[in-house]
Amino acid sequence: MTEQNSNSFNILVVDDNPRNLQVISTLLSANGYKTAVVNSGTNALKYMEMREPDLILLDIMMPEMSGYEVCTIIKEDERYKEIPVIFLTAKSELSDIIMGFKLGAVDYITKPFRIEEVLVRVRTHLELRESRKQLLLKNMQLESLNKELTLSQEQIREDALRLKQLVNEKNQLFSIIAHDLRGPINSFISLTRLLADEAAGISPELIMELSADMHQSASSLHELLENLLSWSLMQRDEVRMNQEDIFLKPLIDSVLELLKEKFVTKNILITNTIPPNLAVKGDWNMVSTVARNLITNAVKFTPQGGEVSLSGIQDGNGMVIITVQDTGIGMSAELIGRLFQFDKRTSRPGTDGEPSSGLGLMLCKEFIERNGGQLKIRSQENVGSVFEFTLPEA
Repeated sequence: MTEQNSNSFNILVVDDNPRNLQVISTLLSANGYKTAVVNSGTNALKYMEMREPDLILLDIMMPEMSGYEVCTIIKEDERYKEIPVIFLTAKSELSDIIMGFKLGAVDYITKPFRIEEVLVRVRTHLELRESRKQLLLKNMQLESLNKELTLSQEQIREDALRLKQLVNEKNQLFSIIAHDLRGPINSFISLTRLLADEAAGISPELIMELSADMHQSASSLHELLENLLSWSLMQRDEVRMNQEDIFLKPLIDSVLELLKEKFVTKNILITNTIPPNLAVKGDWNMVSTVARNLITNAVKFTPQGGEVSLSGIQDGNGMVIITVQDTGIGMSAELIGRLFQFDKRTSRPGTDGEPSSGLGLMLCKEFIERNGGQLKIRSQENVGSVFEFTLPEA
C-alpha cells in the first residue's frame, strides 16, 4: 500500500495514555494515514457515531470501559462489525490474546510499540479489509448478474413458449383459412360453372335457387374474410382503438339492418329491448364487430322460426351488461370449455348448414377485453345460448 493510497484511510486510536496516543498518531500521520485519537471507550463509540473508521487500534486496559467491552459493543453493531480491531496491550499472556480473538479482534500489538510492526500490521489489515470489500462488491455484482441471467433465461423461456403459441396459432389460422374458405369457394365455383355450362337449359326457378345459394356462399366468404382481416390486424397490433361514448341501440340497429336478410331468410324473430339512452365507452368498430359476430352466431345456430333477443342494463358498478340470447341448439359444457382454445376445433355448421370457423368468438373475446369488459357464456343443449358481455358505462 503506497503512501498515496493510505491517505484515503481513517484510523481511530483509543488509549487512555496520552504518551501512547501521541507516539502512535505521529507515526501513522507520518506515513500518510488520517488519524483520530480518543482517550476512552465511551469517546470512541461517540466518535464512531459521527464517522466510521477504516481500522481501530484499541487499548485493552482502560478505566470505566475496557477494550474488551468496547470491542464487544462494536462487533454486536451491524454498522461496525466489519471494521478490523487491533488490540494494543502490554499483556502477552496467551489467554489474553485468545480472549481478544474470541471477541472479534483481528490482531494485537504489544507495548512498547515497534514502529515497523505497527505499520506492517496496520497496512496488512487495511489491505485485507479492502480485499474483503472488493470481494463483497464482486459477489454482489455476481449475484446481480446471476439474477439478470436468471431473468433473461426466464424471459427466453417465456418468449420461446409465446413464439411456439404464435406458431401454433398461425398454423391453426392457416388451417381455418384452408378448411373454411375451401367450402364456400368450391360451392361458388360449382354453381357458377353450372350456370355457365347449362344456362340455356336451366329454368328461371332453378336460376333463382342457384343465385340464392351463390349469395349464401359469397356472404359466408365475406363474413370469414372480415374476421380474418380483423384477427390479422389484431395479431400485428395494428388495431387502432378510438374510445368514445357509444349509444348502444343505434349501433345494434345498424348491425341488425346489415344482417336483416339472414334472420328474415330463417324466419327468426329478433327483439331489441336495449334502452335508447344506454351508452358505453368503447371503440365503435370493435363493439360493432362484437355485436355482428354474436348476433350472426345466434341466428346461425337457431333453427327456422326461432327467436333471438337483445337486451342491456347497467349493473350499478360502472359497467353495462349486454345480452344476446337465442332459442338455438345450444352447447355442451365441454364445447364451451374449448371455445377459446386456438388449438381445438370448435367449428360446426349452423342449423341450415351455414359454415362456421369459431374465429368470430375469439375475436369477440379479444375486442371485449381490450375495451375493459368480459365475455360470459351460458348454454343448454337443445334449449339455447346466452352470450353476455360487459363494457364500461359512458
